[in-house]
Amino acid sequence: MRMLFLFILSCFFLLHTNAQTDSLAVKKNPSLTSAQYDSLYMAKRNNSGNLMIAGGVGLCGASAYLIYQGLKIYRNPEDKTKADYSARIQQNHSQGTIYLAAAGVGVAVAAVLLGLGIRNKVEFKNHKKMLEMQSGLLNNGNLGLALNF
Repeated sequence: MRMLFLFILSCFFLLHTNAQTDSLAVKKNPSLTSAQYDSLYMAKRNNSGNLMIAGGVGLCGASAYLIYQGLKIYRNPEDKTKADYSARIQQNHSQGTIYLAAAGVGVAVAAVLLGLGIRNKVEFKNHKKMLEMQSGLLNNGNLGLALNF
């Protein structure tokens, strides 16, 4: 009985090692196995998500500063007794409008970066949750034990 159990267990581990070295598991780089490629993909997905979120937050801060400066220039609390007051008001309004337009573009780009970064982080976390152990009949048709991604 023990010999039969050891024989089945050794066959099971042999099939497991054959399933892990299957040639179909190699994706882009022939020297990488499926598990190595997936872990590199996951690290890239996580790092790009972090960088996009950080860039979006930084761009939101820069846009807030541009909005502050644009409103400060646009309101123009200058002395009204100086010559060419209306020309300076017109110049300050155009400069303030340019600042506010640049801030609007910055906020839009920051929203896109934040959205893409959050999507990458969510996909990374969902992909990480999908790591599961499969035993029995594997996807490639062999009996064995494998970690699925």
